[in-house]
Amino acid sequence: MSFRIFFLVATAAVAIGTAPIWILRGDTGAQTQAPSPPRVSDKTDYWAKAIRMTDVSAKMENGNISIPLDLVKEKKIVRFEYEGNGVKIPLLSYITDGGNIVTAVSVCEPCRSTRFHRKDKLIVCNSCYTEWNLETLKGIKGGCLKYPPDVIPNKVEKGLILIDEKSVIQWRPRV
Repeated sequence: MSFRIFFLVATAAVAIGTAPIWILRGDTGAQTQAPSPPRVSDKTDYWAKAIRMTDVSAKMENGNISIPLDLVKEKKIVRFEYEGNGVKIPLLSYITDGGNIVTAVSVCEPCRSTRFHRKDKLIVCNSCYTEWNLETLKGIKGGCLKYPPDVIPNKVEKGLILIDEKSVIQWRPRV
């Protein structure tokens, strides 16, 4: 009789001791991995929609900073620097979907980034990811909404985008 009681107590102890392991592991024998979803296209790289800024060199002639219009058309958004009169100011240029040429100081003033990229119909700061409308530079979302790249007037002559050096020298940060 004592052997039977010992056997029953030992079996109960093993069952009680191993039950939490089965419960915690969740090993029910059921399939735990979801079936693969149907494939409808090849791999899509959503970041490919973002167009990075391309660094280009600007020229100084007759009081104008110039860059080739064709280069801006090809690269979609370019960055260049004005360096003169003891200052160095980053600039950018792009052509809107509506065909307007935008030249601006390439600074997101609150976060101090000088790099942007285009994404769909937006221009986006590479540092804080604030987004502005490409056509109007009206803020869409982000922390620096009120400080899009500050537009500098330009004109086009003989295939060059020209920016008056004085307007760049007179630029001052808004914050």
